[in-house]
Amino acid sequence: MIKIADNDYSLPVVEAISSHEQFTTGANKPLLVTADDQNGSKGDYVVKLRGAERMSPEACMRELLAAFIAMQMEIKVVKPVLVHISPEFVELLKGSDAWGLAHKSIGFNYGSEYVPGYKTILVNEELNNHQLPFAQQLFCFDVFIQNSDRTKEKPNMITNGNEMVIFDHELAFGFALDIFKNPTPWQLSANDLEWINRHCLLPFLKGRDFDYAGFSDRLSNLSSEFWQAAKALIPEEWQSKQFETIRQYLTAICEHKESFITELKKLML
Repeated sequence: MIKIADNDYSLPVVEAISSHEQFTTGANKPLLVTADDQNGSKGDYVVKLRGAERMSPEACMRELLAAFIAMQMEIKVVKPVLVHISPEFVELLKGSDAWGLAHKSIGFNYGSEYVPGYKTILVNEELNNHQLPFAQQLFCFDVFIQNSDRTKEKPNMITNGNEMVIFDHELAFGFALDIFKNPTPWQLSANDLEWINRHCLLPFLKGRDFDYAGFSDRLSNLSSEFWQAAKALIPEEWQSKQFETIRQYLTAICEHKESFITELKKLML
């Protein structure tokens, strides 16, 4: 799996040229669009418009950074792209519900490659043997980045029956908005346990064998080179002090990863 710190990685930039569908089940009502990449090749992408209810430049940054971290840790995630929305594209949406959001989102927006053939996972069904290792990694990843937005109501995961792929991370890194931050982020607080116990995957993972050493190795992928690459790839207009807050917080966990792994073991006993 390609990592953003690899020398040959570049973040795709695409130009939206037509719209197919607006997804209405989520708060942000993303669009499925066809877009041209820098080589003139067309593809389908899901774009979360910057003017949507829970989106903002900082939310775009969190989405992109979460995808980068997942890629670096070899966690299955929709492939991120920058989707440029032009005034000409907005004109094509006149008369549709998406026009108002697009009108407020001219410029770069967070997007991802559309993944055909996958369906939203059914959280009331047991995981099969193929899905279980993916689910374990995804749960630990969410605890690591403090992503409280993967619930029974909104699993934000798709599957083809074998592998599982995650998306929607604008609410990740919840600690970045805390006034009083956990001084020992590698140890879970009572507030952490409240949202963790609502995670849609946790009931299926308790009592199962898990490769904790392998997950610990994935944390080692988040080197200083990774953070330098991430900062360079995130559009300047999306950057804020949150980036450094996130970097410092997650780096502290990585530096105390043995203690963090112990916390994960407690959760999945």
